[in-house]
Amino acid sequence: MAATTEAEVFVRKAYDKSKDLVSTVKDQSSAVYEDARRWVPEHRTALAAAISAGLVGYALGRRRRRADNVFAVIGRPFAIILSPFFKMLKR
Repeated sequence: MAATTEAEVFVRKAYDKSKDLVSTVKDQSSAVYEDARRWVPEHRTALAAAISAGLVGYALGRRRRRADNVFAVIGRPFAIILSPFFKMLKR
């Protein structure tokens, strides 16, 4: 019973501490959403350019991440190095 009460008190304190943060984030995100909702119809070209740049950056980042993958660089020797460990686990 004591553990349940301690957990309940812990969760209640965490909730009380987070209420201010959550309400602040909600208010600020609502304000930003309203600003964006008013800005977008007047600046469609800028929005299209920003989205295009973001998609190109995302695609380039994904391509680079695959090339820098540790397993791709090490390849087969990595599996050989770990094989004694997995053999030991099978016993």
